[in-house]
Amino acid sequence: MKLYELRQLSETELRDRVAELREEIFNLNFQKATRQMADAKRISSSRREIARILTLLHEDELQIRSIQAAGDENREDGQGDPGEDA
Repeated sequence: MKLYELRQLSETELRDRVAELREEIFNLNFQKATRQMADAKRISSSRREIARILTLLHEDELQIRSIQAAGDENREDGQGDPGEDA
């Protein structure tokens, strides 16, 4: 999934997705060990997606996403950053 798609999901959906991906990685590693794996790139892409999701969850914990959204609204109103000199 793309980052903008992940940002639209709720926290529970993100946590469920992480669980699904971890199970997928487990199965892919099993296939790799038994030499039945068709696509080795899926392991690394799944790991990257887990990292993206965990980053989003951590941003939510730190409330970074809500601060960024508020900053984007200010820029749309023409206010810009408070520290900018006009």
